[in-house]
Amino acid sequence: MKASQFKKLLTAYLKNKLNKTDKNLVQNWYDAFGESEAGVPGLGNQREEQLLRDDLLNRIQVQLNQPEKPVYRLISFRNIAASIVLVAGAGFATWFFIAKSAQEPKTAVNQFQVITTISGQMKKLILPDSSVVHLNANSRIRVPHRFSLKDRQFYLEEGEAFFEVTKDKTRPFIIHSGQLNVRVLGTSFNVRSYRRLSDIKVAVTTGKVRVSGNGLIYGTLIPGQQLTYHKANKAVQLSEVRPSDNQAWINGKVYLEKAGFEELALTMNNMYGVSLKNETVNKVKYQYNLTLRSDRSLEETMRLICAINGHHYKKSGKEILIY
Repeated sequence: MKASQFKKLLTAYLKNKLNKTDKNLVQNWYDAFGESEAGVPGLGNQREEQLLRDDLLNRIQVQLNQPEKPVYRLISFRNIAASIVLVAGAGFATWFFIAKSAQEPKTAVNQFQVITTISGQMKKLILPDSSVVHLNANSRIRVPHRFSLKDRQFYLEEGEAFFEVTKDKTRPFIIHSGQLNVRVLGTSFNVRSYRRLSDIKVAVTTGKVRVSGNGLIYGTLIPGQQLTYHKANKAVQLSEVRPSDNQAWINGKVYLEKAGFEELALTMNNMYGVSLKNETVNKVKYQYNLTLRSDRSLEETMRLICAINGHHYKKSGKEILIY
């Protein structure tokens, strides 16, 4: 979003002239600072709302004076296809500024910003070193407000992220995720580390990536290689993947190959926000090879899933039962 557009949005907000949609955009932007998981405080209270306006104004003014600071945007799975169609006229997504870091003391290298996503939501972040991080649904990361002079530490505490790391030979980029550490200088790769899944996966698109953990170096990956770490027995498996598939989820496509039911259920929750259950006898043995796409309706996707093994489904609220 251009600075002029942002100023216009803020002016309308201060004059109470925003419609509900634009007011929600401001709320989502403020909530993205990580200070309130429940939403922006004070929108229902006149005095607190005025304080919120003053805080917003201060943060945006700081950001407009320092345009090189980090930014990130929100992307809805269900809006990806529509956004691509409307990109020429309205822009692909709304950008939200992390101006908070501009107000931190320069010595506060170890202070972190926590950023999360929910079902059906993705975020794109631009870090202080110009590296780009795409955060998948139901994910949580910790990013320092300022990188240190010797390295760039990043924590993927839950979920999935695709990284486009700016090259810096003097400061390696290190991602901590579960039992694995991923070290790069400048490259693009994907890390999937959900607690509910039995493995962690690292797949490389460009450059080289070194993966280690438990005091061991598991290997240096090149484009087209994927490392799978099995949590239960700490075993490591190398396989080949199509580099272009690593970030396909950013554009609303998820390729499942020999996926178990838990992986399928996680993907459905990320994409549609539903809880998938299975009452079939052999659910543990089933493996799914299919492509899930966010431009398909939930009903279309469920018919496809059930057709694989000749099952049926019924939906109650946000819960779907396969039988």
